[in-house]
Parts: sequence; structure tokens; C-alpha cells
Amino acid sequence: MTSKDLAALLKIDVKTIYSYVRRGLTPYVRIQSNERFNKRQIFDWIEEHNYRPRPMNGNRPRRRVQ
Repeated sequence: MTSKDLAALLKIDVKTIYSYVRRGLTPYVRIQSNERFNKRQIFDWIEEHNYRPRPMNGNRPRRRVQ
């Protein structure tokens, strides 16, 4: 997939994709001067960087008092 395809998939600007590549934040393959992205690797990368919110109903662990 191209940088443009990935930008459309993630709904972010293509400049952001280039920034991620430059900083080594996203997996990619370089073919001559072009970056290409493997869809499976991108989905794995998204899963690795997925943050889940804490429950809002007060069921968080209590601190132990010593």
C-alpha cells in the first residue's frame, strides 16, 4: 500500500505518514526511493499502540494504605 493509501486508511495527512517513516515509528518497506506499507504489519502496529481507557464506573484498584 502507498503512503497515500495509508493516509486514507488512517484518516491522517500524508505528511504525517512521511513524518512517521522519517522517525521510524511505523513499519514500512523501501523500494528504491518509495515507501510501501504491508497492511498486516500496519494493523499489528495499530494493535500494539492501542490504549484502552480506564473504566469510568469507579472499579479501579484501590491503593493500599500502609
